[in-house]
Formats: sequence, structure tokens, C-alpha cells
Amino acid sequence: MNAIRANRTIIFLVVALVLASTAGFFAATAIGVGTQAPTLTTTVNVATGPQGPPGSPGAESCPDGSKFGELVINHPGGQTKILTCIEN
Repeated sequence: MNAIRANRTIIFLVVALVLASTAGFFAATAIGVGTQAPTLTTTVNVATGPQGPPGSPGAESCPDGSKFGELVINHPGGQTKILTCIEN
């Protein structure tokens, strides 16, 4: 009897996890996360340099003279990709 009760609890937890994961997926899809494709890809080798001008928040509001794109940063551990505003 205890084995049935334990299995019932595990099944309930698995079903709850699946439902929560599905809800998160649908919420991300509805919000449109990750729907914009980059218009430019730039690769940078990590070093020190001057900081660029601050921009307003949001991917679609890049400052004049720059556009939205993918920035690839090479570093000893591999590569990191960032979607950001890139100066023309």
C-alpha cells in the first residue's frame, strides 16, 4: 500500500513539472522572446578599449550610426554571443 502511495506522489510531481514547463514555453512564445534576427554579426577578440556611447534600452532603439546585430566575443573559454547595438 505504501508503494502505491509513493508512486502516486511521484507521478503527481512529474505531471506538475510537465505542466509548469509547458506553461513557461507558451508564455515565452506569446511574449515573443527571441523573435528578432540580428542584421549584422561582428566578432571581437577580447582586449581593453574605449567604452561606446550609452544607448536607450530595447533592441529596436539603437542610437544613430549603429544597428542591431550579433556580437561574437572570442575568449579563452570559447565564444559568447550577444545581441546588441553595433556601430556602423
